[in-house]
Amino acid sequence: MIMMSFKEQIKSDIKEVFHNPDEHADITRVKYNRRQYEIPVVIDHDGVRDRKKPSSDNADGIFSADLTVYISSYDLNIMPRKNMRIEIGDDIYNIVKAGCDAGEIKLDLEMLDE
Repeated sequence: MIMMSFKEQIKSDIKEVFHNPDEHADITRVKYNRRQYEIPVVIDHDGVRDRKKPSSDNADGIFSADLTVYISSYDLNIMPRKNMRIEIGDDIYNIVKAGCDAGEIKLDLEMLDE
């Protein structure tokens, strides 16, 4: 039996377990940088909250829908950048924070909604 290194095992687990549509992920349409993907995505909804607004902003009734998504870098093949737009399903979000570790892309997203 061939032993995998710890890093190899993590990469395998991310793809085969965490991003497995039968386990944690859902096949989701993702549009980024004018390309569309149908890939496994894990979505963590932080919920909807009143947006933080400066005191000079009088626009009431606008909410911020925040979520974090996890995507295998093997499925997306590109690293999304902060302050760019990404479409997850039918919603368009602004990328607030983007990072990649052990083959997994983590994106913190924000969408303003009425």
